[in-house]
Amino acid sequence: MIGRRAFIGSIAVAVFATPLAAKVKLARAGDDSALRRMVREAGLTPYWSFKAAKDFSYPEVNTARPVSIREFGGKVVVVNLWASWCPPCVKEMPSLQGLHEQFHREGLTVLGINILDQMELQGVRDWLVKRNLTFLNLKGDRNGPPLVSNFYIPQTFILDRRGRVIANKTGPQDWTDDAMQQLVRYMLAAAD
Repeated sequence: MIGRRAFIGSIAVAVFATPLAAKVKLARAGDDSALRRMVREAGLTPYWSFKAAKDFSYPEVNTARPVSIREFGGKVVVVNLWASWCPPCVKEMPSLQGLHEQFHREGLTVLGINILDQMELQGVRDWLVKRNLTFLNLKGDRNGPPLVSNFYIPQTFILDRRGRVIANKTGPQDWTDDAMQQLVRYMLAAAD
């Protein structure tokens, strides 16, 4: 009889603990409410749950050295997927450069990833140099990194200091507007 009661008790714990764990997980999502509000105010779409970005690696356009997203742990990262033939991509590049110049010393990394483009490394490098774009750029494959939520470009993802993907934006954005600057400052000031 005692063994049976222990068994029934185990089942009760399993049945009731699972919904409780789910509620605790949902409560933690609420801890990021200020961040979610600021993401929306900046014109971005926050993710329902913030999950760690899957690792990926592409060659850096200046050195051809493989660069992994894991190398940016502890930094806020703006990952922008672009192509040279894409007018909205080209239009937003100066504002990405402005964001880079304003915040890179404080721990922000602006990371461009060239996808869906016929150019090789040298062509991408020349394209960037001609436009005075100095933020880090990688040459991605045709499909892009495992962040992609659709195949539209430009597409941008924001990662927090813990490497979690917190938001995305499909289409062009002014990355230097006031709401975006407030979001970046907030994320840079956040503890790990």
